[in-house]
Amino acid sequence: MNMQLSAGALVQQALKHWEVGQLAEAETCFVQAIAAADGQCGVADLHGQLAAVLDGAGRLGDAVTQSELALAGELAQGQTEGTPSVKIARYFLADRLVRHGQPGRALDVLAPSLAVLPDDRLLNLAQAEALFALGQVAEARAAASRALAYAGSEAKRAQLAERLAPVLGC
Repeated sequence: MNMQLSAGALVQQALKHWEVGQLAEAETCFVQAIAAADGQCGVADLHGQLAAVLDGAGRLGDAVTQSELALAGELAQGQTEGTPSVKIARYFLADRLVRHGQPGRALDVLAPSLAVLPDDRLLNLAQAEALFALGQVAEARAAASRALAYAGSEAKRAQLAERLAPVLGC
């Protein structure tokens, strides 16, 4: 029980640091919280949050590593393809892989969730950006069109269209 309380307190500190832009301090707290959690339920989420902190600090390679741990943790906890936590973990990992110059790996990461959720806007967004980075423009535009079609609202559609403008050739 002490370890869980300790991890929880560290997470709260990490979030406070993150909120005010103290990324190095947030990183330290998340690393300590992960160690204190020692594989307990929720550690995958901690890796995901640490990945976001590292990404914000410009340490994309480290963020990719933490994103991989987050996805592996979700799957190890028995989460299946199609569950929100796995989908989100795959989306963030794929996004970071594309920005890290590994769009082919991003497509591999997305494939299992896309097989289960072919109409998901986030997965199609990430797929469109990965395909575009690989120079597969026609396929990228098709994925972008799917993302827009499944946007859910006009506001979300406009936001996606702005992000996908390079892919769509706008």
